[in-house]
Amino acid sequence: MINPFDLSGRTAVVTGANTGLGQGIALALAEAGAAIVAVGRSPMDEMEALLAPKGVRFHAIKADLGSLDPFKSIVAEVLGAFGCIDILVNNAGIVGPADAVDFTR
Repeated sequence: MINPFDLSGRTAVVTGANTGLGQGIALALAEAGAAIVAVGRSPMDEMEALLAPKGVRFHAIKADLGSLDPFKSIVAEVLGAFGCIDILVNNAGIVGPADAVDFTR
């Protein structure tokens, strides 16, 4: 029987993967076999240590996603290292005291 949750051979980019929900999502995708590219402002040492026993490829990209400036270079780096992006989890965010409709781009 084919496992519908098998992500072997897939590359997942997860923003905000260094802590919390993003880290949990990255771990779950890795458990299913996906290679993980973790993007965030903080070092990804803990994420790397958690993924090591799973035997999946891992790549960390340090970037501040508070603006659109780093996106082209992030995509270029992922494509250079992995050849494609199969899964994208846009999880990075900040906690702010405003309604979502009031946030700028």
